[in-house]
Amino acid sequence: MKVSSVSLSLAGLALTSTVQAAPEIEIGAEYQVNVVNTNDGLNDKDLGKQTKTTTFNLKGAKLVFRGKLSEEISWTVLYKAKESELERFYLTNRVNENLEVTIGKQKIKTYGLHRKLTSGVTTPVIAAYLNSNPLKDKVALDITYKLAGNLSLQLVDDYSKCASATTYTNNPTTNAVTASSSTSCTSWNQGNAEGIVTNSKETQTAQKQPAIALEWYGAFGEFSPLVQYAVYDLGKSSTASVGVRFKREALDAYLDYTMDTRNNKGVDPADPTRFIEKKDVYTGMVAYAEYKTGDYTPFVHVSTMGTDPYTAPGATDAAIVTAESNTAGSLNKNELTVAVGTHYDAWGTFYRPFIDVTMSSGEFVDPSDATKKKDLTRTDLVAGLIGKF
Repeated sequence: MKVSSVSLSLAGLALTSTVQAAPEIEIGAEYQVNVVNTNDGLNDKDLGKQTKTTTFNLKGAKLVFRGKLSEEISWTVLYKAKESELERFYLTNRVNENLEVTIGKQKIKTYGLHRKLTSGVTTPVIAAYLNSNPLKDKVALDITYKLAGNLSLQLVDDYSKCASATTYTNNPTTNAVTASSSTSCTSWNQGNAEGIVTNSKETQTAQKQPAIALEWYGAFGEFSPLVQYAVYDLGKSSTASVGVRFKREALDAYLDYTMDTRNNKGVDPADPTRFIEKKDVYTGMVAYAEYKTGDYTPFVHVSTMGTDPYTAPGATDAAIVTAESNTAGSLNKNELTVAVGTHYDAWGTFYRPFIDVTMSSGEFVDPSDATKKKDLTRTDLVAGLIGKF
């Protein structure tokens, strides 16, 4: 839907309307529904006996509102109907033909081309490593300048990871129950020390500065290189991505690689009154290509995720295996996904059916020996409908 300016004319003479129309507004939507038949292969039930299931899923539904307050200032609101939450809302000021400034909750420019070009609503297959992204959609100030493409600087609401806990104590004499709460933070930029280190020599720092994300997305004809770098959690962690996209007529393909080095906050085993950095390293790679042939657009997706987690000095073999292995039924530590399928595009972007076969594998703790890993693979047959307008 659009609401735009009104003008009147009579016998070739332009007349100014006495009624001022509302600024231009556009309303759209994005959605995905699918049917998945899976062998449930990532759940090692009864030592190898999985249960095949078929489920119908509303994977996502979003409403998009866009408008202009003037020729220079526009706004965007993205509402996630399934989750009943505002995903993004921001204002953009086009200062001149080369410079734009955006402020509000927006997509942060991290985790490569796969994050930049796709979403769970409009793309059948999403790489598992995107779940490790610490910045995702955040409040930010974005300054973008055209320089052989787009060069962007974002000042971002910084990352933090804190959890509250309540402890209940019973007095046997009075039978009264007393509740006490504490906050435990594995990030460095906010919260309090209680729950991590008692009577610590060090205190946690309250957030004092934004995270910083830099991106250059180049434009050289059919090739678009990408470089991203971000520093977050009071400068103690960082993420970097590089990639390239090739787009020509019917072919659209890209390759990217991401490394995220995260220093979580933990207790020094040698001195329980001090903090140490517990470094986890996440790496991810995605290769994607689609080729339009008439009414069909076949695609192939390959993605990997690797995690090098912190393990305490002297940890047992079982503890190391647990730290490096995926949790039951999930792909959150290591992953290989291969998918092939096709879209049917005869009905345009509003109705875009697809089918695909997706094979995902990862390493899990062997239920028969906790000191060893076991490879498990899940195969999904998917048919669905995605679209946006």
